[in-house]
Amino acid sequence: MVQGGTFAMSKTITLRLPEEEFSAFDFICREKGYTKTGTLREHIRNTIKNEIKSVKLSAEEWTKVREGIEEIEKGEYVSFEQLKNEFRK
Repeated sequence: MVQGGTFAMSKTITLRLPEEEFSAFDFICREKGYTKTGTLREHIRNTIKNEIKSVKLSAEEWTKVREGIEEIEKGEYVSFEQLKNEFRK
């Protein structure tokens, strides 16, 4: 997401999968033309949208979550490649 012309803080997730699961996921992504990162990112976003209502948050946290979801829905976020390029500068 972009805030004031700069990149918002991002976090990295490292995931370990059994070989069989990774191979199946990799195969599906290649066959469908999906990137693995984009597919996982989309799944995380959908999980947040679908599950956030069942989590107890403060009013300030809710505001930040809503703002983030609105930015994503408007397309106001950067791709992983854009983020990497920004950090290379």
